Amino acid sequence: MGNAELKLAPAAPVSFEQEYAIGKFLLMEARVLDEERYPEWLDLLTEDIRYQIPVPLTTYRRNRASTTALKPLFIIDDGFPGLKQRAAREATGLVWLNDPATRHLRMVNNIEVEATDTPNEFFVRSKFLLYRGRRDKDIVSHAGWREDILRQTSQGFRVARRVVHLLERVVMDKNLNMFF
Repeated sequence: MGNAELKLAPAAPVSFEQEYAIGKFLLMEARVLDEERYPEWLDLLTEDIRYQIPVPLTTYRRNRASTTALKPLFIIDDGFPGLKQRAAREATGLVWLNDPATRHLRMVNNIEVEATDTPNEFFVRSKFLLYRGRRDKDIVSHAGWREDILRQTSQGFRVARRVVHLLERVVMDKNLNMFF
């Protein structure tokens, strides 16, 4: 982030109550995913969700993202049907790499919330650390940050967009069959 982009305060601040409720929503969502309750997690998404994990760009400082003509590439670029299919696959119990079951632990913090120009939608930045363990020596972690659009609906908050930024340039994990 260049100095010109540095913001010390949210562009469009929200109330303390809204920020608290959004933080609680993100923590609840992390717990739902840790407990592999995928049908319930799908209920926390909007039908028009975009879920993306871009390939991190490693460039010289003089070639920051705003100055390069490179278009982003994505490790994962799914809509609701793709996420639903991935969740259904996990629910079959036939995914060999999750047998014995994989243990997940997600930590979400550094939550920043801004109002958007769209009523009842919020831009949310958060940092995460995801541990995944399977068997005694098969433990990996992923750290990064997320940029979400959360939509306030009559059923509560729903994730309308999620962009997951991994710190690692090359993913050293065997797969990315988890949700961030």
